[in-house]
Amino acid sequence: KYTRQLIDAIHDGTLSALPDSEWEEMPIFGLLMPKNQIKEVPKEILRPEDAWKKSGQSSEAFQKTAKNLASLFQKNFAEFSDKCSPAVRAAGPKAV
Repeated sequence: KYTRQLIDAIHDGTLSALPDSEWEEMPIFGLLMPKNQIKEVPKEILRPEDAWKKSGQSSEAFQKTAKNLASLFQKNFAEFSDKCSPAVRAAGPKAV
């Protein structure tokens, strides 16, 4: 249900019509997330940390897991980074 709503939002221009002020950058991964729901998709679905909190997990647990995931990505990507442009290397997660 939600996937179809997001695809529709892409096709009908809903996402591209959102002003920059309606987006927020996700720390560590640098992905842009909408600040509010899109169509019938609750914002908790679009914002991973909010989804964790809604399921009873803490922000601290989310941050720890996100940092671990970013670290795993960085370690795996190191093998291939010399074959990529600086822009691609800079686009990866920023584990702290």
